[in-house]
Amino acid sequence: MKKSILIGMMVCIAGMSRVFANDCNILIDNGEAVQKIDVHIAKLVEAYEYIYGNTAIYTGILPTAAFKQALVNLKSYCCQKIIKQSCTSSDLQNIKQPFPESAFLFDHLVDVAMRRLDGIIGLAYNLSPDSTALERRTKMTDIANSPNGRQAAEIEALYTWYRTIHDWYTTEYIRSQYNKTGVVSLGDKYNKICEFMKNIYDNSTITNKITIGYAYMNWCKNLVKDRVKRENGYTRILMVEKSNQLFTEATKAYTKKHFVEEKLLALWNLITQVKDVFQTIVQQAPVSKTCSK
Repeated sequence: MKKSILIGMMVCIAGMSRVFANDCNILIDNGEAVQKIDVHIAKLVEAYEYIYGNTAIYTGILPTAAFKQALVNLKSYCCQKIIKQSCTSSDLQNIKQPFPESAFLFDHLVDVAMRRLDGIIGLAYNLSPDSTALERRTKMTDIANSPNGRQAAEIEALYTWYRTIHDWYTTEYIRSQYNKTGVVSLGDKYNKICEFMKNIYDNSTITNKITIGYAYMNWCKNLVKDRVKRENGYTRILMVEKSNQLFTEATKAYTKKHFVEEKLLALWNLITQVKDVFQTIVQQAPVSKTCSK
């Protein structure tokens, strides 16, 4: 479901890539007799690391490995749909699913960034997930897998912290504090992810970049809102389920205490009383010799 959200929205953009300018050209050099796409990707990654690595302006938000993965996914799509003639048999054989159906690097940057914000390594192309996302995912998973019920207020409090958007935080402040624990929430990161990916794309060394205008950014923000909305639904379901589980556990405990333990205690008291009475009768009865005469 999470994967389909991203890929489904990008199918519309993919259709445009066949008509309008796209980013597949960054992978090839028309002057080369034999294309060395992986060499071009390595150069772009090196440039990304050079621009952002030393200052960590954006590598803390999108690590170099994640930027490279976006390029690899772009290559996979372009080799299948746009520049197939420029791709070697090895390029075509090494294509791995899934990847967004898009010829635009910006789409792939958003895809990789959002997958890391899910906090699931397997969903994020085995890249390291965002630290805040991983922390939240671990806590929510522990609650979901716990055999014990939880109060809805407890889950809501956890949800509120991670999803709160601090409107007074500036973009620069969020960028500078991005990976500091307890400062920037997951909601802040989702809220700025489109803007950050646009900045990474615009400031890259890629030539002939497309213009990411208002409509494109609005599409990206709607994609993020839809993703968060689905997560909201999951959290509500978890709150109801765990609250019902807690109620059931409390009811069972009450039943056990009042209808089992107390009845057993009453029965034990009755047995003790009967035993005491029996012992009294035995003590008061004549001995066997007297009875036999």
